[in-house]
Amino acid sequence: MFRILTCLTTQHDWRLVVVAGAVCFLASVTAITLFNRARSTVGSARAVWLAAAGAATGCGIWATHFLAMLAYEPGVPVAYNLNLTALSLLAAATITAVGMTAAVFMPSRWGAALGGGAIGGGVACMHYLGMWAVELPGRITWDLQLVAASIIVGMLLGMAALAVAVSSTGLRALFASALLLTLAIVSHHFTAMGAVQIVPDPTRTFTALSLSPGSLAIAVTSA
Repeated sequence: MFRILTCLTTQHDWRLVVVAGAVCFLASVTAITLFNRARSTVGSARAVWLAAAGAATGCGIWATHFLAMLAYEPGVPVAYNLNLTALSLLAAATITAVGMTAAVFMPSRWGAALGGGAIGGGVACMHYLGMWAVELPGRITWDLQLVAASIIVGMLLGMAALAVAVSSTGLRALFASALLLTLAIVSHHFTAMGAVQIVPDPTRTFTALSLSPGSLAIAVTSA
């Protein structure tokens, strides 16, 4: 817990952290709305709504992560591998779409639990692929206990988010579910960032296909 708090208070620009949280909540509201649309339709229309829900959720997770990464100040120059950054977005959208599909086609508490757990897994997959994309003059090492905690908390809160979404309707349920999904994404991210330790290594260089923070900001805005 101390490492997480230290990471939050000393290594992040809180203005961008707040923006990341706001983007995450708005994306979560959109995702749950589209998920509810999918639940109320059938056939090809349902498939379209599920694809849209997965895309919205994936873009929200991805944008939240990289906005928070723009807020991260490790004290060394940072760039982002283009291929891995794009792969992390694709993974987030695909896995969350699969999770929502499971929750729609298994209309029970088990369906919501399975789907929400998959969404939490998608958040983790996106995050660690995104961290693999980070390029800096050093090596990233991990506290494995915090890594495990980040995955577990994301999955549990993802399960709670879909459980609320499928158990009730109306604005109150929508916002409660979106808030839980936001907490799943944000709590995973900052727990995982607390697990990071950078070991200086000046021999490591940036690849030719890498994004600068400025280019990443444009990509995040587009998403």
